[in-house]
Amino acid sequence: DGFADLAVGVPREGVGSNELAGAVNILDGSANGLTGVGSQLLFQGGGGVSDAAEPFDFFGNALAAGDFNNDGFIDLAIGVPGEDLGTIADAGAVNVLYGSANGLSASGGQFFSQNTPGVSGGAETEDGFGSALGVGDFDNDGFADLAIGVPSEGLATAARAGAVNVLYGSAARLTATGNQQFFQGNSGVGGIAEPGDGFGFVLTGGGFNNDNFSDLAIGVPFEDVGTVVDAGGINVLYGSAANLTTTGNQQWLQGSGGVIGVAEESDFFGSALAAGDFNNNGAVDLAISAPFEDVGSVLDAGAINVLYGSAARLTATGNQQFFQGSGGVIGVAEDGDTFGFALASGDFNNNGFDDLAIGAISEDIGTIADAGAVNVLYGSTARLTAAGDQQFFQGSGGLVGVAEEGDFVGAALSTGDYNNDTFTDLAIGAPFEDVTGVLDAGAINILYGSASALTTTGAQQFFQGSGGAAGAREEGDAFGSSLA
Repeated sequence: DGFADLAVGVPREGVGSNELAGAVNILDGSANGLTGVGSQLLFQGGGGVSDAAEPFDFFGNALAAGDFNNDGFIDLAIGVPGEDLGTIADAGAVNVLYGSANGLSASGGQFFSQNTPGVSGGAETEDGFGSALGVGDFDNDGFADLAIGVPSEGLATAARAGAVNVLYGSAARLTATGNQQFFQGNSGVGGIAEPGDGFGFVLTGGGFNNDNFSDLAIGVPFEDVGTVVDAGGINVLYGSAANLTTTGNQQWLQGSGGVIGVAEESDFFGSALAAGDFNNNGAVDLAISAPFEDVGSVLDAGAINVLYGSAARLTATGNQQFFQGSGGVIGVAEDGDTFGFALASGDFNNNGFDDLAIGAISEDIGTIADAGAVNVLYGSTARLTAAGDQQFFQGSGGLVGVAEEGDFVGAALSTGDYNNDTFTDLAIGAPFEDVTGVLDAGAINILYGSASALTTTGAQQFFQGSGGAAGAREEGDAFGSSLA
């Protein structure tokens, strides 16, 4: 209907007697912004959604939206990484619901796992298929495709090395026909499958070389770099008419190939990713977080790196690194801030340059520990810049609500034009927000774009129950853990 809608993951929602089964809320966009009117609550076994709600499924742990059957309505993929398949515990699965004139519908919905006929791999205990999801049109056929992270996939003797499965869109919905599986060291993918790498921990699509085929960036935050444990890295696969290909694939690490920074123990570089054209040159750029990066002697302050797209793929030429208190970024690098825990891009001021929102979930607000905050950097012809940057937090920081200990504002981020005014808006998860005495029920905050920047005018907050989202707020639900 022209208004972007928002899917909100509630992976710790109890369904009946099934604890941590998980659910997803849908809020509709309107001329007045997001609204709870017509809000949906989706869970397995409810309203025709495939499979049954079971304890510890974590339905909604990951979300990704795309038009998989190219009918003009956006569809939703929902990760269920704790799904048991028969006696195979935590093998994982993905539910897919399709859009319609009346919103998302379970009619024609799909359920995929590594035991689905034709899907590469075999379901194994604790694979976590569906832990991460990413969307892009990798073969440029007009149908969005779905990348599925399996970060705990074991490969030979390499436990939890990780893998990524890719399903392709078609007029008949997503299909296993021509599906692919990728892992390090396979068919030329950079790196070696090693125990605990977590290849596929996070995924994002983007046209990094501006050739009309979407490409796929894959986070590998537990990658060891030489003897440096859990320094982290990313892999990039490029799209083509013949689907994603390992031809020309890349691996990026801090301190290597010109990337700013040094690979250090437990930086977890590649924990979050966001693709956007920050300098508006037609080639999409990639922001990469290292949320446990030490900044000088400040432990786990967090940082982000930015690589720029070009006709020749992503490049370290002109790459950047940002952290709080440096180069004009608002805030001070402090122990445990985890700046970069979540990332999202969008053109908040509609000037043609994508901008970047950065979650710092453990940011202290005054004496309030781990309340959380979000920084925003703006794009320009000279790349991302701290000029005009912003910081938001609950209370005096412009977000609806009050800064409280352990809210973790900024744990999830997503963008969309919810009021269809041409300015991209920002949704911010605060999954451990206490709501009217209900501990860790969770909430989301919304900021709206404008010609100048994101603005607190018309800012909103939603939570389950009287907060406008379907369902009842319950202790530990963690509403807002994921967003799409």
